[in-house]
Amino acid sequence: MKKVILSVALILGIVGATNARIQDQGQVQQDRTTVISTQSQDDGFKDVKLEDLNEKVQAAISVVAENYNIDVLQYNAEKQIAKVEATKKDDQSKKTFYFDAEGNEITMDAAPVQPEKIEEESEEILW
Repeated sequence: MKKVILSVALILGIVGATNARIQDQGQVQQDRTTVISTQSQDDGFKDVKLEDLNEKVQAAISVVAENYNIDVLQYNAEKQIAKVEATKKDDQSKKTFYFDAEGNEITMDAAPVQPEKIEEESEEILW
């Protein structure tokens, strides 16, 4: 009888220790997710209303709104870039748009492409 009680106590101890470790790992993962989401939101963009943006950017966002539902509208005053997070109406896919002060869509990795500069460069290459 002593062996049975000792075995049950040992098994319960092992199960309890395993559950505690699993809960700790879950908490670490949750903390890591919280830190990542907090860091990604600290990019200088602040929530704004459409009326607060200039007319060119408003017009560009209106074009996007024809096919997308606008979820988030933010503006970075330092870089003068508007950020629009939107969901496509037909397939519910999400996309983030960035617009400069002139209402041109840009990517955050590269500067906006100027059509005049492309034409000048192509002429230089041909001659």
